[in-house]
Amino acid sequence: MKKIAWNVWRPRLGYGAFTLVAFLLALRWTFPADAVKQRLVVEAAAQGWQVDAAAVGPSGLLGVRADAVTADDGAGTRIPIDRLEAGLRVAPLLVGRRSVAFAAHLYDGVVRGTADVAGTDRRISLQVDGVDLARVLPLRRAAGVDVGGKVAGTAALTEPTSHTGRPAGRIDVAVKGAAVGPGQLPLPGMTTGFALPRLGLGEVVAAVKLDQGKATFDKLEAKGGDAELSTQDLYAVLQPRLEFSPLSGRARLKVQDAFWAKTGNPALKGLAEAALATSKARDGAWSFQVLGSLGKPIVRPAPPTP
Repeated sequence: MKKIAWNVWRPRLGYGAFTLVAFLLALRWTFPADAVKQRLVVEAAAQGWQVDAAAVGPSGLLGVRADAVTADDGAGTRIPIDRLEAGLRVAPLLVGRRSVAFAAHLYDGVVRGTADVAGTDRRISLQVDGVDLARVLPLRRAAGVDVGGKVAGTAALTEPTSHTGRPAGRIDVAVKGAAVGPGQLPLPGMTTGFALPRLGLGEVVAAVKLDQGKATFDKLEAKGGDAELSTQDLYAVLQPRLEFSPLSGRARLKVQDAFWAKTGNPALKGLAEAALATSKARDGAWSFQVLGSLGKPIVRPAPPTP
């Protein structure tokens, strides 16, 4: 076997490594962070959001980092993001696809994912970890009561760019330590709302399938808390603005006896029994009809199903 002439190859390898490092450093130092920021703003505006950031700079090899970001839909929903990182993915570029990887740190958690920025069908992959619902003010406003729990989950979606196309995919989410209240829960027929104390829901699990412009809840249930919740035939007809998507379905809620035994709750039980008498089943669970929209759901007492 022929011996490698390291005296010849060592300088060549050194010059090659130096050239590669110099290229990567120059690429990072000259990366157009401002141009990427403007592109992100334009893409967000196309979805109806106004985005602003306190500071923007390069991140990674082909990325940008923004601190103290705010996203506003112009209709009262404002989402603060502590840090947002986004960058082009190198591997898809080699096969002609433009895709970005991103990470948004918000509400004490992080949302990571990838998204195509070109093509007829744009694939989006998301992973949520540790988002604190108690800090999500828009959710609290929509529910009318305090909401708590830590969210973790995944989503794999395909969003067509054509006007006739419909999003498709799947979302799986779990909320540990879920709770609602205290607060005034709006119910039809009650002018002041229902005074709801803190109600622990244990773990909430949701599985949603998106197909043909419809989001169907294969599962939405809560177990292990002060009450057990389940849904039936629950779905939303998706709209360009998700918060306006109409909701339809039924829900079933059964409050544990231990919750009513707590101080101050026996009187509340009497009020609840009177207000929801027509919706009570033989096992003590109450039935509800779910209406409204994703942004403003409406829950009405309904006769129990056989």
